[in-house]
Amino acid sequence: MRNEGDVNLKKRVLNAVFFVGIFMSFSCGINDLVLGLGILSVVMTFACGVITVGLYAAFRKGVNYERISLIVAIFLSFAFFPAMWFITGGSYRSIPYFIIINAGIIALLLSGWKRKLIVGLYLICIGIIMVIEYHMPGMAADYDSRLTRSIDLSFGLFMCLFSVVVLTAVLIDGYSDELNKSNQYFAVLEERNREIEAKNRMLEKSNEELKKAKEEADKLNKLLNEEKQNLQILSITDDITGTYNRRYIVSYLNNELAASRQKEEKLTVALIDIDNFKTINDKYGHLYGDYVIEKISKTILGNLRQNDIVGRFGGDEFLIILPCTDKEEGHAIMERVRKKILEIKWDKDMVVTISGGVREVKNDELENLLNELDRMLYSAKNKSKNLIECNEIC
Repeated sequence: MRNEGDVNLKKRVLNAVFFVGIFMSFSCGINDLVLGLGILSVVMTFACGVITVGLYAAFRKGVNYERISLIVAIFLSFAFFPAMWFITGGSYRSIPYFIIINAGIIALLLSGWKRKLIVGLYLICIGIIMVIEYHMPGMAADYDSRLTRSIDLSFGLFMCLFSVVVLTAVLIDGYSDELNKSNQYFAVLEERNREIEAKNRMLEKSNEELKKAKEEADKLNKLLNEEKQNLQILSITDDITGTYNRRYIVSYLNNELAASRQKEEKLTVALIDIDNFKTINDKYGHLYGDYVIEKISKTILGNLRQNDIVGRFGGDEFLIILPCTDKEEGHAIMERVRKKILEIKWDKDMVVTISGGVREVKNDELENLLNELDRMLYSAKNKSKNLIECNEIC
């Protein structure tokens, strides 16, 4: 994409070239007319002025800058100045000054390969003209007097100096203006960059604060989840034994009853309690009684399988759910538990035993099942204690 400042500068230069060209053409035409240097010279210079005015009008209407510049350079270099060389007297008169000015105009108007090509052809053209003049000196017109020649040379020199000053001033002023604009743009850009950097720093700070806030929120959420899990565990756990509480174990048993019926799987349930527990409480105190319950619950848990479930059903009663288990295997498990409890060593040579009932579920409803287990428990106690009853012969 072309730089806007570069385009504006070129337009300034082209405007200056048109101004110099128009001024030089008509001024030289008037000078040649006054000095009587020939009607052809006057006509040619005025015609050049008219053509330059036409090109300037086309330029003002928005004709492509590159195209107009190339037309101007070609017209001046290979039409107007070569013709004026022979019409106005060649190297003997003031035309060499204008030839030099034209070289500067080419350098200002064109760029890149176009500049190199036109300048190269222009130098060749001037060389050819000088060779022709050398071999055919009579083709160049001469002055009528020394005064006329002096005036014409002085006028040509003045016009060239004026053109150099105008073109150079336009180029330098234009460059300075564009440089100032560039500096202003850079200053604005630097200010915007500083604003952006400040906003970025604020954004980074905000992001850091948000990150910290998120980390704190994550920590709080983690703590809340942990507390929620703890509360959930506490809500279903007996605080002394660490087993499930009555509400949860009964609810769990009810679900297992439904699942076993739906899947047609075996299910065995046991209800046990500690023999003579009231005597232990009365003799050794309730704190020691809690200790006995806690130790027996740990023994029960340590001798069940991974999928077996146990909960504290009452004061010293435990309800044990044995999924996918028939009565024979269930009775064997509870017998193992009974023997392990009997082996526990207590203070003061105390012996603690358990009694209970084991029943394989046969389409039992929850209430009937619990009533039957309770009946079997008391049956075991009435017989001998330290006994696990089975709903059928095991």
